[in-house]
Amino acid sequence: MPEAEHIVYTHKELVELMLRDRGITSGHWAIFFKFRLLGANLVGTDEAEMKPAAVTFIEAVGIQRVDQPMPLSVDASRIRRPRSVGRRSERRAEKAMA
Repeated sequence: MPEAEHIVYTHKELVELMLRDRGITSGHWAIFFKFRLLGANLVGTDEAEMKPAAVTFIEAVGIQRVDQPMPLSVDASRIRRPRSVGRRSERRAEKAMA
């Protein structure tokens, strides 16, 4: 299988992945980003082109519970859960590989 160069998720897809990861099954949740802002003097092609600048970093990505639905929120109760693999499925897989 060829390797993907980019894998892109929407904001809602990221929320769904995080909800599944944490086992959250109720409430409306939205994505949030924690930013950090720094100031610096940046030099262009020579020192005469030095300019004050602001640099913003994404420090963290998370989810937060919201009181009501909004465009970036996901209802955790509507997320499809991955099917659990039972003993019968494991046995069928073992037979198929034998």
